[in-house]
Amino acid sequence: MFYSDVPLSCINEAAYEYHVPAKLIIAVLNVEQGKVGMANRNKNGTYDLGPMQINTSWWPKLSQYGISQWDVQNNPCINIKVGAWILSKNIADQSNLLIGIGNYHSLEPIKNSAYTNKIRLIYTFDLN
Repeated sequence: MFYSDVPLSCINEAAYEYHVPAKLIIAVLNVEQGKVGMANRNKNGTYDLGPMQINTSWWPKLSQYGISQWDVQNNPCINIKVGAWILSKNIADQSNLLIGIGNYHSLEPIKNSAYTNKIRLIYTFDLN
């Protein structure tokens, strides 16, 4: 299963640039089920944007690099690159790969673990 309206070339470029397996990016896309232009409001008032559902809490950091909310929401390649960068950063910041992947979704242990289990199922079974 591959759920996305993102060109594979964008996924491959982001995978190469941020040293994140393309298969992992695709697994995140499948779990997140976002689309170009999508904005989902969260209970805490933030929004998740575009194919990789990038949370607007990243804006202080992303704006330092000249990346706008519009770009992340509407440009699939920018969305994928930002998502891969976040994955890469979270993985690098952890001594445990699975916690790093789960941190893409939540720093709360229960939510982190549930997200990681979803990613593992897709990564292991659906993409072989």
